[in-house]
Amino acid sequence: MAGIDGNWAIDVVTLAGSRRYDLSLASAGTTLTGTSVGDTGPIAIRDGSITGDTASFRIDFLAPLPMSVRFVLKVVGDRLVGTAQVGPYPPTNVVGVRMP
Repeated sequence: MAGIDGNWAIDVVTLAGSRRYDLSLASAGTTLTGTSVGDTGPIAIRDGSITGDTASFRIDFLAPLPMSVRFVLKVVGDRLVGTAQVGPYPPTNVVGVRMP
């Protein structure tokens, strides 16, 4: 597998500035599970999958506004790079690093 298992700190670029989330991820075959922790507390990731070095999943936020964010991230050693997208809006950049 691509080595996505473990803990990650990611920064998501938004119009309101950069937002940090801590991810705890685990893969089993092509299934990806985990939790995201940010300003609103822990949230389970949904619809997680990984193929090769590319992972995708969704986080459904309830606050400050209900929204579903789709992440597509590529594992590059101890880094994650990719995008986050809300509905029809353009994707934004995501970068992350593996945490000990």
